Amino acid sequence: MGRSAAPTRIQFWRTVPASSLVLFYAGVFWLFAVLGFLTLIDDTSRLNWQQASLNVLLSGGTAVLFAITAIRQKYLLMPLIALVTLPAFRWLAREIHKNPSVADIASLESQVKYLVFGGSFALAAAYTFFLVFFSREGTRYFRAHAEIALARELHQALVPVIQRTIGDFEIYGDSLPSGEVGGDLVDLVENADGWTAYVADVSGHGVSPGVLMAMMKASVRSRILAGSDGESLLQGVHETLYPLKTANMFITAGLLEARNGRLRLSLAGHPALLHFQAQTAQVCEYPSMDLPLGILPEQTFGIREIECRPDDILLLLTDGITEVSNREGEELGAEPIKSALQRGPKLPLPELFQQIRQLSLDFGKQQDDQTMLLVRRRG
Repeated sequence: MGRSAAPTRIQFWRTVPASSLVLFYAGVFWLFAVLGFLTLIDDTSRLNWQQASLNVLLSGGTAVLFAITAIRQKYLLMPLIALVTLPAFRWLAREIHKNPSVADIASLESQVKYLVFGGSFALAAAYTFFLVFFSREGTRYFRAHAEIALARELHQALVPVIQRTIGDFEIYGDSLPSGEVGGDLVDLVENADGWTAYVADVSGHGVSPGVLMAMMKASVRSRILAGSDGESLLQGVHETLYPLKTANMFITAGLLEARNGRLRLSLAGHPALLHFQAQTAQVCEYPSMDLPLGILPEQTFGIREIECRPDDILLLLTDGITEVSNREGEELGAEPIKSALQRGPKLPLPELFQQIRQLSLDFGKQQDDQTMLLVRRRG
């Protein structure tokens, strides 16, 4: 899913461990403590260590409070912090000015040296804390980045582009994730009786849906090779995956099955199959009549037979294409995609795929995984 800079920044701070946050706040404290020392250098009043320490504490502590409110997105608290700390700074300045002036040049030089040393120490401390913080978070980031890169490579291996001709059917499918790791799946399995092609969409984004997607592919393939088909196939996959997923996850699926000259369709909570009929140049829809996989502990799934004549095109897609939104918040919907099928029934399937996806991208920014499976019956 596309992300703006602000949500990404918020998500980053939410993942930072408490120990690293302590290092960051310590760096902020000592960095602004430098100001506490610098503001006293040109003051000729005699300082005592309590007043100097309080000025440094106020400078660094105020900066830490502002940092905390910024990280936690509590911006309304910032004026309150200013209202409390500004009077405190003014009171302390008045108290310092009540002190008698430094009597001689030697004493003033000694006082300035103390403040310069304190400011240098604070700057060194800030540098050290920030260095440790960035070192720790950099290591954590690159470890996570490496894991995501590995997951992306696994996704690419698990969801390759499909381009096959089997008997009377041309089949093309591809999946384009919105982020590093997608939760969509398109797959084709051949056996002695025919073939099964399907599209699945795991709810959510990121690594967890990607893992569930991989488990679904393994389950589907193993069951097809074991002889399952139709209703029993989705039923078995559901029974396998239901105990393995989290409570808020589910899978929509659209499945096409060609066996012994018959073509059958099963839709589990998935967007409707679009069927371009060459004889009439019209596009009809086959809506889903079953719940997605993983909703209830026990579910059943139906299957229907469809008639696919020569030059007809079948399209299964995920909602990442139809639900893309423009700046006004309007969704693309299925009608423009139907029109694209009617305009390009003779196009090679890869080109038709690209035209439909470009139609979606021209309408609005991709926010979800976009997956399509195109099947044409040859004339």
